Amino acid sequence: MSARFLLPLLVAPFASAAAAAPTTIDAVVEAARTSVEASLGQRYGQIDLAVTGRPAAVPKADVALRAMPVVGRFPRERFTVDVDLLHDGRVVGKATVGFALHASTEGWVYSADAHDHDLATAVTMQRQTVDVAHGEGVTPEQVEGLRLKHNVRAGQVVSLADFERVPDIDNRQPIRLRAAFGDITVERAGMAMRAGNRGDVVTVQVDGATAPVKATVTDRGEAELVQ
Repeated sequence: MSARFLLPLLVAPFASAAAAAPTTIDAVVEAARTSVEASLGQRYGQIDLAVTGRPAAVPKADVALRAMPVVGRFPRERFTVDVDLLHDGRVVGKATVGFALHASTEGWVYSADAHDHDLATAVTMQRQTVDVAHGEGVTPEQVEGLRLKHNVRAGQVVSLADFERVPDIDNRQPIRLRAAFGDITVERAGMAMRAGNRGDVVTVQVDGATAPVKATVTDRGEAELVQ
């Protein structure tokens, strides 16, 4: 056989072997990074994405890589990405890559310290550049009608988790207590001993009474004696 016809036969096996090169740790890390960057998209300003953990080893085989979505809230400061290793469409292994993220965007922060039970309307907020790793914040409209459930500091990103619904009756709140006896309804003033919403049973200390009573919350600041 002439050298002209023999050369393709000699080259073919080497070309096939190159195409079937085994997966590397770097390739797994790059697959995870590409997936994260795609999830972040173009919504943010400067992005700093650092690898904090690499898989110790990957199978020395020809496998396809499929990066899975980040589990839990995203974006956040630290997270991991699981990468499926596929052979003939089947998962034959997994590798995990750790990341640390800092990315900037415009968000809402508290412009002054505020305290638990402050109404959202009394809490001052302002827009500024924030690190999405610490949350992107919510708008004042999203917390309208709510109140803080713990203290917050100036400069802290506004989070929906900082707020709670204002209860229909609050702890230590003066209320109107009604008691029905047939066609007769008696109304007394009292003090709620714990918070509750419509339908909840709370303890009420009636003005002038020696012992508290149980009452069902019926409306804001109102309850009905449990008989």
